[in-house]
Amino acid sequence: MAISTANAEHGGSGSRPSNTGATHENFSRVISMHRRQKALEKKVKELEHDNESLHSDLEAAQGSVELMRGMVEKARREYLLQVQETIKMEILMGQTVGPLDLKVAELQAENSSLLERSQMVEELEAENSSLRQQNSQRVEMLKAAKEATAAAEKKLEEAVGKLSEAASSLATLTTQRDAAEASRRSLEAEKEDLMNVGADSLIDGFELALEQVRCVLPELDLAQFSIHHSVVDGKLKPPTP
Repeated sequence: MAISTANAEHGGSGSRPSNTGATHENFSRVISMHRRQKALEKKVKELEHDNESLHSDLEAAQGSVELMRGMVEKARREYLLQVQETIKMEILMGQTVGPLDLKVAELQAENSSLLERSQMVEELEAENSSLRQQNSQRVEMLKAAKEATAAAEKKLEEAVGKLSEAASSLATLTTQRDAAEASRRSLEAEKEDLMNVGADSLIDGFELALEQVRCVLPELDLAQFSIHHSVVDGKLKPPTP
């Protein structure tokens, strides 16, 4: 029983596992990944807002291009009709070529104006194409940001799972430690009880031996004997203070 008690004393309190450091590290990683996820979500929202703005600008530019194109085509048709009507009227009225040349010059000037408008339409189409390209780039950035957010969420879930496993392991180890501590205390109490019983038995045995000596040698002075004395070189030696 004394050997078991000593083992319990040396082994019971020595095996106290601790996983607090690893748990704190996992928790810090989870917090860091959560902040990164929030930053990515904010970036995604900004890109979505920019994408909507570009989409609105693109629609407005497309509407302007279509409107200008319709105006140019309408003007071309009207001027062609005017040219045809003018030629018919001048032929019927027998006018000279001079006025016709003047009218042709006017029509050419109008045609130049139409060409300028056509050039404006082309410029608007080029601007529209640039907006489409920017919109495409923003869409790609938005897609990449969403993929990064999804990856961060996956890592966050994995980290939370590991943290949960670590917390469960820590709870199990804590339970085992508490059980070992309770066992150690029980063994210490049992050891103390056994030591008290042994001491009482030793004292009772010594007193019984003195009674037997007193019975056999009643004239012997037993006051010099004590359970605390020891024998050194054939002589009684009291305990050292």
